[in-house]
Amino acid sequence: MSSLITIGRIIKPHGLTGELTVRPLTYSVERFNLLKKIYILKHNIPVEIHIEYFTPHGKNIIIKFTEFNDRDAVNTLKGLDLLIPAEESPPLEEGEYYFYQIIGLEVFTTDGSLIGRVTDIIETGSNDVYVVKKAGQKTGGSPSDRDISEYLIPAIEEVIREIDLKKNRIIIEPVEGLLE
Repeated sequence: MSSLITIGRIIKPHGLTGELTVRPLTYSVERFNLLKKIYILKHNIPVEIHIEYFTPHGKNIIIKFTEFNDRDAVNTLKGLDLLIPAEESPPLEEGEYYFYQIIGLEVFTTDGSLIGRVTDIIETGSNDVYVVKKAGQKTGGSPSDRDISEYLIPAIEEVIREIDLKKNRIIIEPVEGLLE
C-alpha cells in the first residue's frame, strides 16, 4: 500500500449505535460517497474499516462503520484520523493543494526569515487561513511575558508567494501587522 493521507479526524461518538462525529479534512465531504473503506491507525498500524453510511452534519459529518455497533466500541476511536491511500485522491489543478500537503510545511518570509510550521488550516469561506506555530517559541511565564505562539496567515495571493512541496516550505510576503 502507498502512503496514507488524512481526510478526517474523529471528534467524538454520536448517539448510542456506533456513529461518530468527524471533522472532514478534505476538499469535499461528498468524497465519502465514493469510499467503501477507510483506514485508522491503531498503535501505528493501519486498520481497514468499512463505511456503512455517512451524512453531513453542519461543518462535520456523522459516519457509521460496519465494524462498530455501540457507543462504547467507538469511544476508543476519539481523536484518530481517517486515512486513505494517496493514490485515491483525485488530481488537483495547478496551484491547488490538499490539507495534508500544506500541514507541516515550514513558513519563511521573502527575506528568508523562518516564521514557523503550519499546524492547521482554518476554512473561512472566502479563503483558507494557515495556522503557523512560531519557530522557537518561548514556554512558561505569564501570557504577557511570552512571545506570540502562532500566527494566522491568510492563504491569499498578496501574502502567499510560493508553495514548494519538494522543499517543504511556503514563502510569504507579510502585509503590515501580520506578524505582530
